[in-house]
Amino acid sequence: MQKIISQYFNKFSTMSEASHSAVLKIAEREGIEMNRIIVATSFCFDELNHQQTKMNLHSPQGTFIMGGLAGYPFVGDIGLSAFADHIPDGGAALFIFGSHIGISRTGEVGKIKRVGQHRHTNTCGALMMVQNHILSSSIHQIDPADYSEFQPEFLALRLLPMAEEIRKAKVPILKTTHLVYDEIENEILKLIINNKVLQADFPVYILGGIVINTDETLPNYFSQKVFRKVK
Repeated sequence: MQKIISQYFNKFSTMSEASHSAVLKIAEREGIEMNRIIVATSFCFDELNHQQTKMNLHSPQGTFIMGGLAGYPFVGDIGLSAFADHIPDGGAALFIFGSHIGISRTGEVGKIKRVGQHRHTNTCGALMMVQNHILSSSIHQIDPADYSEFQPEFLALRLLPMAEEIRKAKVPILKTTHLVYDEIENEILKLIINNKVLQADFPVYILGGIVINTDETLPNYFSQKVFRKVK
């Protein structure tokens, strides 16, 4: 499986290894116990990103979930303020986030075989639908009265300026996944920097990358793009 993934990602580890390494480094750098580090995640609501056996995130205090469609942190400033209020005294916060894409055992990008299915299905299926939307001619303004449209239309409007770049890509859904990652990282940083509650006296770290979903009971992998202290 790793040989197949290496065709599309230069560096990656299991999601478990990436999160454990980040928590360990924060504890060492800040001189605190690992159980004083609380984790917020911003991943797509796809069940593959929340299965303990596939993710096995190292989060001693549990996780605060920020992500909506494709992993974008739709909880916004209100959700972030709520999370900030949960950080242990003398502790630290770690934001783990990213977009996700499936790669099957046969090397098919954007599809995996889920447990209990005889067929391969799309991952991220929601992002693929958004991608198809922006490559068509049917983009329209969000109807504020229809909450069901908000998240997909919001992402479609964000990605619309990159439609031609996606269309010309060798693997369009892989390009879209990277572009959505950029949107997620930018929004996470903006939320952290602009949130007054998070300006208290404790360290804040970010760990961002692309989650690589794999077939059935294989683990999720993680192609890290950033790990650093924000404040």
